Amino acid sequence: MKRASDRRTLLGIVARGLIAAMLLGFVGATYVTRLGAAPDRPALTTLSIVGTSDLHGFALATNSLGGLPLLAGYLNNLRAGRASDEGAVLLIDSGDTFQGNIESDLSEGALVVDAYNAMGYTAEAIGNHDFDFGSVDSPAARQTAGDLRGALKARAAQARYPVLAANLIDEATGRLVDWPNVRPSAIVKAAGVTVGIVGVMTMDALRSTIAANVQGLRVAPPGPAIAAEASKLRAAGAEVVIVAAHAGGRCERFDRPADLSSCDMDSEIFRVARGLPHGLVDVIAAGHTHGALAHQVEGIAIIQPYARGQAFGRVDVVFDRRTKKITRTQLFAPVRLCSHVDAVSGDCGPATGSTTSLTYEGKPVVPDPAIDLAMAPALQRVRKLQAMALGGALDTSILRGGDLGSPLGNVFADAIRNAVPRAEAAVLNSATRGLWADMPAGPLTFGHLFDLFPFDNRIVQTTLTGADLRGWLTDEIAQGRHNAIGVSGIHVRIGCVAQDVHVDLQHDDGRMIHAEDRLRVAAIAPPTLSGGVASAASAGSGPTGLGLVAREVVEDWFRRTDRLPQLQREAGAPRLEFADAHTVDCVARLPR
Repeated sequence: MKRASDRRTLLGIVARGLIAAMLLGFVGATYVTRLGAAPDRPALTTLSIVGTSDLHGFALATNSLGGLPLLAGYLNNLRAGRASDEGAVLLIDSGDTFQGNIESDLSEGALVVDAYNAMGYTAEAIGNHDFDFGSVDSPAARQTAGDLRGALKARAAQARYPVLAANLIDEATGRLVDWPNVRPSAIVKAAGVTVGIVGVMTMDALRSTIAANVQGLRVAPPGPAIAAEASKLRAAGAEVVIVAAHAGGRCERFDRPADLSSCDMDSEIFRVARGLPHGLVDVIAAGHTHGALAHQVEGIAIIQPYARGQAFGRVDVVFDRRTKKITRTQLFAPVRLCSHVDAVSGDCGPATGSTTSLTYEGKPVVPDPAIDLAMAPALQRVRKLQAMALGGALDTSILRGGDLGSPLGNVFADAIRNAVPRAEAAVLNSATRGLWADMPAGPLTFGHLFDLFPFDNRIVQTTLTGADLRGWLTDEIAQGRHNAIGVSGIHVRIGCVAQDVHVDLQHDDGRMIHAEDRLRVAAIAPPTLSGGVASAASAGSGPTGLGLVAREVVEDWFRRTDRLPQLQREAGAPRLEFADAHTVDCVARLPR
C-alpha cells in the first residue's frame, strides 16, 4: 500500500512540474513574441545640430536679446520635436566662450560652464580668448602664481562634456596637449547614430590672446588635423562627423545655402572645407570671426551664429539607419534669441503691448528657469566682488575718450608708471589696449574698474629712443587715434608739416626729448609700440615683462590714493596739444 501511495505522490509531483513547465514556457513564449513584435525604430532619423560660438561670457540677456536661459528655452522646444520623431539634438560650442562679460569674467567662466552643464552641451572647442584668464584667481579676483593656463584647465575639468583641441600642441612634448577632459575628438551616440566630433582652433589663435598664457604651445594647421582625426573617427565607427572649429567666415545672405556670392570666399573655414577629402566631414560648426554662415561648401554644411549669445546656428541631418548614409541636410539661417519681437519693426524687445511672443518648433519660447538656478551660486559670488569698495568717490566721470587724449588713459598711464621703478614715461591707447567704458561718478567699486578693463594684461617695460617714441605716437595720431592716447611723464605737441603729422615731446618739467635720448617706458602688454619696440629690441633693449597685472596695479593705486579730486583734475588736463588751428584742420583731413 505504501509503495502505491509513493507512486501516486511521485506522479503528482511530475504532473505539477509539467504544468509549471508548460506555464513557464507559455510566459517565455509570450515575452519573446512581444520583443519580436515591438515596433522597429524608423529607418530615417533626424539629428538637429545646434552651433553656438563666441559667447564671450554673455550668459545673461542684454537689451532683451540673448541669454543662456532663453537659448535653453529654444532648445527645449527643439528637443521635444526631436523626441517626437525619435531623433536627437547635438549642442556644439566653437570657443571664445568665457571672456568678455563681467559676470563670466569674475567667475573665470565657471558661471558659463554651470549653465552649459545644465543645458546638456555635447562638446566644446577651445578658442583663443579662452586662454585670457591665465592662472586661477584668488577669492578677491586677483591673479595668483602658478600655471598660466590654470583657469582654462579648471573650466575643462568642470565641464560634463568633452573639451576638444585637435591641433593644439605642447612644444615640450611635441604632442597634443594632455589636460584633464581635453582631447582631440569624441564619439557619442545620438538616436542610435554614432557621431564623431573633432575640435580645432584658428591658426591665429595664439597670436590673439595674452602671450604669457600660451608660451610653450603651438597651433598646427587645422585642415590636416581635422583630416587625420576624422579618419580615426570613421575607422572607429563614426557614421556622422562634426567639426567644432574656432575658425570661421562671413556671409550676408542665408536664403540659398549653395549660393556663396555673398560670402568671403577666402575665409579660413572655407579654405579648410575645400581642402578636406570628400565625404570625410559632414558638418562644421564654425566661429571666431563673429560673422554668420548657413552654407554648403564642397558638400559640407557650415553653420556659424554671430557672437555674444545673440543667435544660434542649426543644421538638420537626416540619417538612414539601413544604408548608414545621410539622405538630406537642411540648413537654417541663424536664429536670433528673442523671447518677444516688436510687431512693427521686427526687433527684439521686452514684453509690452506692442510685442508678440515668439514660437519655435510650434511652441512658445519660455526661458528655462533651471539655467538661472544653475548659474545662481557663481552669480552670487560675482555680485559680492562687484560691490567691493576701493575707497573714495568721484565727483564726475573720468571719460575714456576726450577731445584730445584720453583722461581715463592718463589715469591708467599714471598708475602704471608709478608701479614701475625708474619708469620715465607710460603710454597706452585706450582703444586698442582695452578700456571699454568711462569710470562713472560715485563710489569707486571693483565692479566699475572691471567693467572698464576686464583683461588680465600685464605690464612691460622697454627702453626706447626719443625717435622710437615719437614715431609710435606720430603713427597713432596719423591714424586718427589722438583722442584715445593716454600718457604719463611726457607732454605731446602735435603739428603738421607739409600735410604730415609732426610730433615734439617734452618731459613733464619742460625739458625737450631729443631723438637720441633713451627713455624707460612702461606699457600694457602686448605693447602697441610696434615700431619702437622692434627698433629697441634690435638694440638689445626689448620689452621686459614685469609680472604685474595692469588692472591690479590700477586697483591698488585707487585704494591708496587720498587725492581723488586732484586726480580727476590731473587726468582731465591736456597732455596732448595741437600747435595751432592749422594742425587741427590738418589732422582732421588725414585719411583713416
